[in-house]
Amino acid sequence: MAETTELEKAAVPAQEPAALPPKKPKKKRKLKKWVVLGVLVLAAGLIGYSTLQAAMAKPVVYYEAASVRDIDSTLSVSGTLTAAETRSYFVPGSVKVAKVNFKKGDAVKAGEVIAAFDLSDLQVSLEKARLNLENAQLQYEDTMDDLDNSSQELYDVNKEIRKLEAKETTYKLAYDYFNRYPTGDREIDGLIEAYGGGDNGDGDSSAMYDAWQGVVSELTAKMGERSALRAADLSENNQKVLDNNLALQQIEYDEIAKMVNESQGGIVAEFDGIVTDLSLVEGATVSAGMDAVTVASTEGVLLRFSVGKFDVDRIQVGQPAQVTFGSKELTGTVTHLDGAATLQTTGTTTSTVLQGEITVEDPDGVLKLGMDADADILTAQAQGAVAVPVEAVKTDKDGDYVYTVAPSANAEEAQAGIWQLRKVYVTSGIFDDSYIQITQGLSEGDLVCTSLPSSVEDGALVTALPTGETAALLAQEAAQAAGGEG
Repeated sequence: MAETTELEKAAVPAQEPAALPPKKPKKKRKLKKWVVLGVLVLAAGLIGYSTLQAAMAKPVVYYEAASVRDIDSTLSVSGTLTAAETRSYFVPGSVKVAKVNFKKGDAVKAGEVIAAFDLSDLQVSLEKARLNLENAQLQYEDTMDDLDNSSQELYDVNKEIRKLEAKETTYKLAYDYFNRYPTGDREIDGLIEAYGGGDNGDGDSSAMYDAWQGVVSELTAKMGERSALRAADLSENNQKVLDNNLALQQIEYDEIAKMVNESQGGIVAEFDGIVTDLSLVEGATVSAGMDAVTVASTEGVLLRFSVGKFDVDRIQVGQPAQVTFGSKELTGTVTHLDGAATLQTTGTTTSTVLQGEITVEDPDGVLKLGMDADADILTAQAQGAVAVPVEAVKTDKDGDYVYTVAPSANAEEAQAGIWQLRKVYVTSGIFDDSYIQITQGLSEGDLVCTSLPSSVEDGALVTALPTGETAALLAQEAAQAAGGEG
């Protein structure tokens, strides 16, 4: 089966990271003694030409030693810088723009006036509405008075209602002051005394309350009687016309008054931000509801990014991130992941992605809204992990595996510098850009192939050459050994 590298596989995090860790000094690795000795033998030319020729006739593979190191698994994303909060301001009424103090792209501070309005025309409209409302109220009252005077019966009922309203007020006051103190009002104090109240009397509070409610009941009954008499003289439709006209004038007045109140002082920024849209022109008359100004907050900046299906299981809210914007590096935290995927089209390709947000800490205000930025999200950490280069791990139908090398079991072949290849299945963990964690199958110091011809198989005899960190370490140890012998 075709071999594929492990580099594209997402591994299950070993543990959740709390914060981006400081870089730790790499642990000095010791290689197996026979590896060093083998290099010394080859380097010193102590084997014969025929031995060297035999070794070099074998397929050449390159290896590195499994090492113990800390791995920080990160996910690199790119996105657009957006405001954490955006506020759109609308024109409250049909007014003239008196002054525009900012233009699109300007920075504003909380409390600053972005635009001011000329309210003279609106004030005229408000005064007209007030007069119309007053006329409607007078018309209603006059009509009702005419009705009340149209018959002796209505006249008498209204007269009784006025008396009962005065009486209800007196009884309510008497009840409120009952058992408290003299009021100085002869009528009220007389009522209190009649029910046993006063400075020293115990009084009957419930009786006093019942007396007050008795008057209220009388008043309610008389008002009902008046409504019935009025209805007999005024049709239901005419009554509704009067009521509706009064209500309409009240609504119109309230709406204009609201426009005036909301237009007072103009449009004022509620927070520090950038004017991202502005459609007001000085001297122009604008209509109510028009989208006038949009301000994007600079008090919180988000990096809006997306990830594909292979990385969704690696990312979650709360993970720390390092955000790069030009030459600046800032810290941030994943604070939001969408609840559903989004279709994203790039050129002619459409893919399904999950979008998220990183809240970026920007104390110096270096970020520019609308521009792109990059981020490395810390998805997992493993400390003291056995690790190998990512290119060493491959996958087939049975799982992940590596090829290891060791000197041939045949003494003559080993002496000739010939190595033997072995296929070893492993369990992999998290990874970074260079190394992948091996949780089972390898130990520190095991030599794994990072590059080998496609034709070689398990058990093949090869020539093995160190590379990467292992080559550098072997060269250093060989030089130290040579110096010691000298």
